[in-house]
Amino acid sequence: MKQPSCASRLVLPVVLAATLSACGGGSSSADAQVAANPATPVNPLPPVTPVTPPAGSDTGSVSAPFAKGLSPRYLLLAVGSQAYGTLRSMTQDSSGALSEISGVGFSGTPAITRDIVGDAAFAQGRWFTGTLTRSSGSTVMSGNNASAHYSVYNTLAALPFTGVFQCDAGKFTAPSYTGGASVQQDGYFGTASGSATLSFGAAGAALAMTVDATAGGSTGKASGTGTINTPDMTVISGGFLGGSSGMLLALGDGGTGTYLVTGGYKVVMANGANYQGVATFRCS
Repeated sequence: MKQPSCASRLVLPVVLAATLSACGGGSSSADAQVAANPATPVNPLPPVTPVTPPAGSDTGSVSAPFAKGLSPRYLLLAVGSQAYGTLRSMTQDSSGALSEISGVGFSGTPAITRDIVGDAAFAQGRWFTGTLTRSSGSTVMSGNNASAHYSVYNTLAALPFTGVFQCDAGKFTAPSYTGGASVQQDGYFGTASGSATLSFGAAGAALAMTVDATAGGSTGKASGTGTINTPDMTVISGGFLGGSSGMLLALGDGGTGTYLVTGGYKVVMANGANYQGVATFRCS
């Protein structure tokens, strides 16, 4: 008996999609359409409309723009580098974030700064997403663990001869992961708290700072002390320039008879992961 023939074939479009995710959050995708009968016309896919990612937003605020004095200085901590010295130039945006510090620029679409804080005496924050541009080249920070922490402040005209001052609870940038033991994505950033002390005497200004950091379920502590005998001096203690916990400390003019203990900190957590950030305390 003769088998009946098939009058038509059903065309089934099959869309295959694959998405790859990288540590930095980037992704790529590819779509392919396969037809069971190539001779049968297939409706073309509609054109793809580019989608602009959300611009994001800065976090934090300042009570007043930073008022650059006669002897301003800065501290900038990025991954694998630290810079500090005389603040030759700066640009502060309407949000209070800095977008240029002594020739180092921060820009992009978006350009996001986190942990913004400050007033007329200092400005502090953490460049999070954008492009960091130096004379030596550019670095793109895509919003993963990479951050550049900054602080700018004015130095005193002269050191007082005597006095003991009480410092507040401090302002901190979120400690960011810089290496060491591997961590999960939720451990890229942490929280910090701490304390500072300040006194003046015949030897100069005695500074001390302690930072307690928590990230990724682990904790760590960094402490630093030192004495400065000129207003623009900085003190490096511990393993700040190496691979262990340590600090860079400086003294700033807080205005109206107050002083700033400010600096950068590097912390090795109990799990072996390394973090860094900046902190500023007002003492009165």
